[in-house]
Amino acid sequence: MMKRRDAIKKITVFTGGVIFLSTGMMSSCKSPRDRISDEDVLLLDEIGETIIPQTSDCGGARAAKIGLYMKVMFDECLSTQERKVFLDGLVKFEAAAREKFKTDFLDLDSAEKKELFLGLQGEAARYGMNQGKVAGSLHYFDLFKKMTIDGYFTSEIGATKARRYQAVPGQFKGCISYVKGDRAWATS
Repeated sequence: MMKRRDAIKKITVFTGGVIFLSTGMMSSCKSPRDRISDEDVLLLDEIGETIIPQTSDCGGARAAKIGLYMKVMFDECLSTQERKVFLDGLVKFEAAAREKFKTDFLDLDSAEKKELFLGLQGEAARYGMNQGKVAGSLHYFDLFKKMTIDGYFTSEIGATKARRYQAVPGQFKGCISYVKGDRAWATS
């Protein structure tokens, strides 16, 4: 028959072992990187600015703080699979810049950024034709572009400067003339 003290000792040793194994051994299974850093936000601002640059009429993606928008979307809205694609994409993105131009993306001039983006756009198109048929499969460059466009056109700058804006509780007009070159409506 086991005494109470022996039972408590064995339970304590067992529980301690389980806790040790779950924190010590299992930590190696976790991704070493599961958050977007402040440096990543700067990189995302620059990626966004290359996708939607500043013009003389309105600010670009950097002015809309697209990097912070992507960080919030990453933290709050992306699925586990999309988070993995996003984080792996940041690493692959920088690696592509270093491989092609032997420097970081932030140090590239606008012509080099454009050349890199055209190459990544082709890679994303090929990926879409081959792997994109798998449900939920998305290339990291397409994810960056989608988030940039969504974030920009839902920002104040995108909705009021890049597009025409009218507050929703306005009067209904069933037919509005469109003149070639007019900006699209932000609300519809």
